[in-house]
Amino acid sequence: RCQLLGVIVEVDRIVRPEGRLIVRDDMETIREVESIVKSLHWEVRLSYSQENEGLLFVQKTMWRPNTSSS
Repeated sequence: RCQLLGVIVEVDRIVRPEGRLIVRDDMETIREVESIVKSLHWEVRLSYSQENEGLLFVQKTMWRPNTSSS
């Protein structure tokens, strides 16, 4: 299994704002991906699970860090 953080960081670099990502995997992986993309300020549009399988649909936002003027 690959390290999800590295994969999601690369997806974040490639996907443009308003772009979308759909992930279908076991619930452990879905929870991990959801946590990572939330930390990158992506919006979770849909999170669905049945038994031990999950589906996650997220969208990248135009979020940028606040800059303080000195």
